[in-house]
Amino acid sequence: MTLILNVWLEASAEPIGHLVKGDDSSLAFAYTPEWLGNAERHALSLSLPLGDEPFGDAPVRAFFDNLLQENNLLQTVISREGIDRGNIAGLLALMGSDCAGAVSVLPIDHPPIKRPGHMLEDYDPIDDAIFAELVERLATGRPLPDELRDPSPVAGVRLKISLAAIPDGRFAIPKQKSGAPTTHILKLPDPNYRHEARDEAFLTLLAAQCGLRVGSSVADTVNGHEVLLIQRFDRHVEGNFIQRQHQEDFAQAAGLPADLKYERRGTLQRRFDAQVIGRILAVTDQPARARETFLRMTLFNLLVGNNDNHAKNNALLYGPGQSITLAPFYDLVPVQTVAGFKEDFAFRLGEAKLPAELTSADLLQFCADIGLPGQGAKRILSNAARELVNGIERLSADFPPEMRALNRLFGETASDLVSLLDLGIDLRERDAHIVKGGGWALS
Repeated sequence: MTLILNVWLEASAEPIGHLVKGDDSSLAFAYTPEWLGNAERHALSLSLPLGDEPFGDAPVRAFFDNLLQENNLLQTVISREGIDRGNIAGLLALMGSDCAGAVSVLPIDHPPIKRPGHMLEDYDPIDDAIFAELVERLATGRPLPDELRDPSPVAGVRLKISLAAIPDGRFAIPKQKSGAPTTHILKLPDPNYRHEARDEAFLTLLAAQCGLRVGSSVADTVNGHEVLLIQRFDRHVEGNFIQRQHQEDFAQAAGLPADLKYERRGTLQRRFDAQVIGRILAVTDQPARARETFLRMTLFNLLVGNNDNHAKNNALLYGPGQSITLAPFYDLVPVQTVAGFKEDFAFRLGEAKLPAELTSADLLQFCADIGLPGQGAKRILSNAARELVNGIERLSADFPPEMRALNRLFGETASDLVSLLDLGIDLRERDAHIVKGGGWALS
């Protein structure tokens, strides 16, 4: 049975396209003539560029599959409705109003659901007691009350809820059926990684101190539960108005389903690797700057043990006039300080799959793969590495005691990088890095 759904962006007055499920269950997507003629138009995805011709099953399935939230809501709908997880259009017909970001996918006869929010009119403030109850329910797995149902579910495996910051300093929930956006994500850490919130907030601040453009996050404890409050980078706030900005992660941009977010899960013909990253960076407004920025972020992740920078932890932001920019970096966690995490890189650096395999030739090959020019790549690489090592070394003198494991790990990774690139930097002596719980991170 054919199913046709409207695809909306918050900024569009009409649907921008149609998602079609055919009788054979294949998917197709086509932009509307109205959107193609709109002066504010931009592509839904790099994998679905603007054009008159419809797109076939593979790229369409990959993009729209990434819109489904891997959370309790999805599992509830699958169980309640008896819908197969592979029936993407069928699931979006039921829960496409809850897609993260500016996109919504709705039945043909359904009016648009998302619109800009007015802070003084479209939100119900919550007091400290309700905020604490939200945290307690998330931490203990109890459902939220109907009046506090998450209006903007967020992808990922961690427990999260979306909130809006309003002018009086409180947080608020968008009013039912308002379609108003949120501004922050409240996230609880992995129960097996108790200090994840603290570590992510610390690493995000450290990256900012090193001159990298990152999201804003703050760690706190509420009734004994560690929480992380993250400010969304895909929101534009002007006066009392909040608007969503369209964004997509690198998996969507590359036309890959979420389960191929790591290079090791793909095939030679279809995988997330450095060449794919290079093609994505090439279409940004300032490709040269984007390439150097991504190199710096990759080196930072190498130095602090964040090997989990997979395709869904990198994103693009879209603006009017087909502007595309690299989003701030997010989900920065020093996973190599915790036992049990894989040592594998999310994507290879040159031929290296593990930090222990890395050579200077691998780093130069990575530079070439993402599009940095051959003549200047060595200079750019050395300068970026030197600045990051010197910057983190200086800041590490004031690391708090709870960041001792990170400090030791940095001592080892920085020493390796200094040696590989012959940077001539003298580092302070540190104790050997031992992962809490004993042993090195498991591979």
